[in-house]
Amino acid sequence: MSFSEHTTNSAPSSSPFSGAIRLCHATSRMLDILCRTALLLSCAGMVTVIGAQVVFRYGFNHSLFWAEELGRVLLVQLTFFGAAVAYRAEAHIGVDTLVRRLSPSMRQMVHRLMHTVCLCLFCVMVVYGFRFADLLSLQMTTTLGVSRQIPFLAVPLSGCVMCVHSLCFIFAPLSRHRENQA
Repeated sequence: MSFSEHTTNSAPSSSPFSGAIRLCHATSRMLDILCRTALLLSCAGMVTVIGAQVVFRYGFNHSLFWAEELGRVLLVQLTFFGAAVAYRAEAHIGVDTLVRRLSPSMRQMVHRLMHTVCLCLFCVMVVYGFRFADLLSLQMTTTLGVSRQIPFLAVPLSGCVMCVHSLCFIFAPLSRHRENQA
C-alpha cells in the first residue's frame, strides 16, 4: 500500500490539528516528488558517466579522470534520496510476524512507536549531518573541484525529508486496509 493511500483522509476535519496535518502531508508529497526527481537525475547521470567511462577506457584507451569521483557522488545522492523515497513508500525491510498478531490498537501503537524511533534517528542524522557538512566546507573534491560539502549535503537533506515523512506516519491513523491485511 502506498503512502498516499495510507494517509488519505487521515485527519478528521473536526481535529484542531487537521490543517497542520494536511500541510504535513502536502509537504511530504512535494518532497517525495523532489526526491524522486533527484533519484531519476542521479541514476541517469550515473549510467551516463559510468557508461562513458567504460567506452572511453576500453574503446579509446583513454580514461575520464573525473568519472569515478562523479559516479561516487551520484551514488551517494542515489542512496540517501532513495532511502527517503523508500521510507515514504514503506518499502524498507521489516519483520512484522509479531506485529500482525497484535490487536489493531496495539498495531497502531507499535506503528507510531516505530516511526517515533525513526524520527529520533533522522533528527540525529540531520544535526550531525549538517555539522559534518560544515567541516567539509573548506575541502575540495580531487577531480571535480567542488567543495566536498555539496555532495555530502544529501545526508542531512534526506534526513530532513525523512523527518517530515515520519511525522506524517506518526500522526496518521492506520487505514482499515492495513489493519485487515494482518
